[in-house]
Amino acid sequence: MKAESRTWPWGELHVVAGIWLGIAAYAGPLLLISVTASALGAGSGAFTDVGDIFEKAGVVARFADERLARAAAGNALPEPPRILGSVVAARVAWTYAIVSAGLFAGAAVVAARQRPGAFARATGLGRFDVDRLWLPGAAVAVLYLAAGLYAQGVEAAGIDALIPDATRLDATLRDTPALVLYGLTTVVAAPIGEELFYRGLVFSGLAAWGFVPAAVVSSTLFALSHLDGGSIIPFTALGMTMAWLYWRSGSLWDAIAFHVLFNLLSFILLIART
Repeated sequence: MKAESRTWPWGELHVVAGIWLGIAAYAGPLLLISVTASALGAGSGAFTDVGDIFEKAGVVARFADERLARAAAGNALPEPPRILGSVVAARVAWTYAIVSAGLFAGAAVVAARQRPGAFARATGLGRFDVDRLWLPGAAVAVLYLAAGLYAQGVEAAGIDALIPDATRLDATLRDTPALVLYGLTTVVAAPIGEELFYRGLVFSGLAAWGFVPAAVVSSTLFALSHLDGGSIIPFTALGMTMAWLYWRSGSLWDAIAFHVLFNLLSFILLIART
């Protein structure tokens, strides 16, 4: 049955409750990263480098100047600066990211006040059709190209506020276990958790407003959750696409398939470049 002829047994109040639960699902694991990493001997718990090679050189130069100045004055020497992110902290961060994705999925079910089986049936998770996968795949090809053109366009135009900020993965790329955890996060955990939440709970709960309002709100929340101003426009477009795939088929599997394929392509290109 097409999604446009369906109704969902949850609405706006359930969505509001879900947003609060989603904030907790995101913030809780995030706050635990530094504490856990430090307990495991990762120092400050930072899992990214301070910047590119020029920024690193700048940090070293400033440290050298300060050290010389203090030595000349007979003062205590400064602690060496942190330049490289900790691979232990990176492992912890991506482990908690997987936990967070699971909490997002749980928040969707709890906020909708449904049993897991009932939520799955309502969102079409019991109907997986391999023959439909060509559409999410084709949509990924189009949207990936569009996202690349968008990034190049805003960069060429010098609109810094709209340039997407790539996730810093320096420490992750130096450590195989961290990279594996990152792959599991981006290709498996995040697509499932985020689609259950943003399309399954939020879009479905607002569907009585009509496709466009429900898709815009759920997609904007999806984009904002990535905490990058430059990604709001492209991620909102991705969210709208996934909402349309779900609306068209009545099954979240289509949106999940798009999300998995899009992130998988990004992961493959990341590995190829490094």
